[in-house]
Amino acid sequence: MVQAQQRLTAAARSEAGQQVESLGRPTSPQRFLNDIRATTLAICSTWPATAEVLTSTERLDAVAAHAETLNRAPAERAGPQGDGWLARSVGHPPGDPLRAAALMALVVRILDNPGGQTVLARVLSRLPSSRARYRRLKRLAPHCSPGMNAAIGESTRLRHGTVGPLALFPQPPTHQGLLNPEDVPQLLPDAWAWPLDELNGPARQLRRDAAIRLVQMTRGGSRAAAARYLGATSGALQSATVTIRAWQKMPGNADAYQDALHRIAEIAAVTPAPPSTSPTTPE
Repeated sequence: MVQAQQRLTAAARSEAGQQVESLGRPTSPQRFLNDIRATTLAICSTWPATAEVLTSTERLDAVAAHAETLNRAPAERAGPQGDGWLARSVGHPPGDPLRAAALMALVVRILDNPGGQTVLARVLSRLPSSRARYRRLKRLAPHCSPGMNAAIGESTRLRHGTVGPLALFPQPPTHQGLLNPEDVPQLLPDAWAWPLDELNGPARQLRRDAAIRLVQMTRGGSRAAAARYLGATSGALQSATVTIRAWQKMPGNADAYQDALHRIAEIAAVTPAPPSTSPTTPE
């Protein structure tokens, strides 16, 4: 975080004609600062795609919390906000200092990485060209560095040709009225979770993710909304999402997991969860 602050300060204090590096190429400080804006927009518009690529980054939970706030339905964001309108805009950092520092550290890490162009291209390929955020990015592109424009161009090729479907399949509300969402604990108990043991996957993360999906199957809505219903923290949701998404990319895992979820829902409908399996405090 300190390194990111020093990098931003140096760019802001640069003299006319001075050059800095962005995505492995020389550029002007002004274009570097616009790369900061474009990368911020890319991260927040496609989250958690960046987390899948840079899993070792510190304080991803703080970045996830900011991205989830931005991506909530407008009605959920309508209440009083402490950060102000600009801070809630996708292209701007959050008003919360820890979230802002974590986000800027992630942005600078990408821009200072010679392979950051590839990272950004993969992330931006998840942003549909029909969305207003993509049009905002295109308006910003002429003021960005050559490396950023190369990443945007590469993302277009990936979007149209080589990127497969998202590993996290949608979870429709198939069991509304058959299972009470209030009975679903944050971490599935042994009595419900045994179909997961046959998958040879990340056991604890699968139990957490399966609980989120059970809530979606009974209530509908997004993963983030289901996680909030269970009382799970943003960090716990992020950890489960990154781990499960990577695991599901292996051949056959997504289909096997979907089958296991339906078996779990059938078990849960007739087998009450032991009270002791519900955490009293979120992790």
